[in-house]
Amino acid sequence: MSPWALNRFVHAVSRGATFGYPTDTVWGLGCHPLIASSVSRILQIKNRSPDKGLILLSSRIEYCSDYLGAGTDELESVRLPGEQPTTWLVAASEFCPPWIHGIYPTVGIRITSHPLIESICDGLQAPIVSTSANRSGKATARTSFQMRKQFGSELDFIVNGYATGSHQPSEIKSLASGTILRTRS
Repeated sequence: MSPWALNRFVHAVSRGATFGYPTDTVWGLGCHPLIASSVSRILQIKNRSPDKGLILLSSRIEYCSDYLGAGTDELESVRLPGEQPTTWLVAASEFCPPWIHGIYPTVGIRITSHPLIESICDGLQAPIVSTSANRSGKATARTSFQMRKQFGSELDFIVNGYATGSHQPSEIKSLASGTILRTRS
């Protein structure tokens, strides 16, 4: 994405745009986490209950600090992206919006070095919402073609030109216990 296109895209996201994009695992749906109407739109597109919560993807842990109730020492293991994409469940702060953490006292965060996500987050100076690009109970879009076919008219942007990441299963881990709660392929 050219610098001009990235600036335009980041500006639109900061004003509420929703988008489909390749992540470090699979294709995802995203938006700015503090814009309730955008998050609501993502949940509606997916037919997903707001009770489930959503994860935050970021290029830097610092962009997530307002959402997290854990201390800095506890976050050391989350600070850098690892070989295997890992979403950490961390205590949610009192400032974390309920549409992000759902009915849970935790928020899911994943730090990634995926170039597209780095560019978006660094432009926003914030994390982005991420949820897999599928309707509840259906298969996840694995290509930009599948993305356009399923969601083309419902999203403001579908970002092309980047590959999804590792093609490794991702893990969901509890920061408090270190326990692997789920492995997704």
